[in-house]
Amino acid sequence: MATFASILDMSSRKSILVTGCDTYPGYMIARELLKHSGKCFKEVHAGYFKEDKLVKLLKHEGAHCVKLSISDEKTICDAYGKADVVVVVPPVSDTHWGKGDCCVYLHAAVKANVKGLVLCSKINASKMRDMKMLAPFYAMEEALSQVKDQIKCVSMVRCSLDIDLLWLFRHEIAKEHTLCLPVNKDAKFASLVMEDGARGLYNMLTHAQFPAGIYELTGPEKLTFVDVAHKASSAVGKKIEYEHISRKDMEHYLHRQGEICENEICFIGDLFEAVSKNLLCEQTDDLKRLLSHEPTTVKKFLEKNSKDFKPRSDDANDAD
Repeated sequence: MATFASILDMSSRKSILVTGCDTYPGYMIARELLKHSGKCFKEVHAGYFKEDKLVKLLKHEGAHCVKLSISDEKTICDAYGKADVVVVVPPVSDTHWGKGDCCVYLHAAVKANVKGLVLCSKINASKMRDMKMLAPFYAMEEALSQVKDQIKCVSMVRCSLDIDLLWLFRHEIAKEHTLCLPVNKDAKFASLVMEDGARGLYNMLTHAQFPAGIYELTGPEKLTFVDVAHKASSAVGKKIEYEHISRKDMEHYLHRQGEICENEICFIGDLFEAVSKNLLCEQTDDLKRLLSHEPTTVKKFLEKNSKDFKPRSDDANDAD
């Protein structure tokens, strides 16, 4: 049975393409691959919809970046044609996300004769079909089931909520000592740290002992955002309170910060709604198996990044 490792090993090109690299998950996966470029593969291609700071960083680090759009299947096929393995990180920043046929990212793999295909999805995507910005995940899972028999090696990696999203609320935590989100106080989730997720995916692609299949990646613990606020208090040395707010108020805050696009803001709103519905509370050992060690806890993540959640000595309104 073919593995991603065997596909890369037998190829003279040894190339991997990651889509959605103008979103944080796509960027983190591409960055992790770039760290190891030259070992099991030679080239990392990064697909993006908008050339933001993340894409510029990947270019600087050696990625071959290409603009992709849900509305332009030919460009997607052309980009896929240069890769042995394609990792589809859903292009949430694309203005056609939630409107156009995002499944083009799966069907293009067959047309381009891609040997290995990975779809990054969400845990319980099938239960999120009534949420506009999450519904495409299930549609893409369905499309994957239609094309998988025509591709040599296929995997699906379903992720829980990534706790890295807290970075978007760092100014509020630092200045107001509050974490304000539209999530029920008693709603639990098993969040992962995206650095762990990216490393786990890299291991799956390059280690022959990991077969193609479905991997559900979560953190090692189930928490509420009240728990997260308590752990943040310990990390920053100040008491952080959790406050339940409306989705509209959260979206207004994110608009004011100006760090992510409208699509991503609406996407995050839907993700938090999914948390409130307890759709991201499942916990598995898949990530631990891919890493060969325990995944990072929320407490360790906050301690490692505590400076991001503390008041700055210079202008605290400047985005890092």
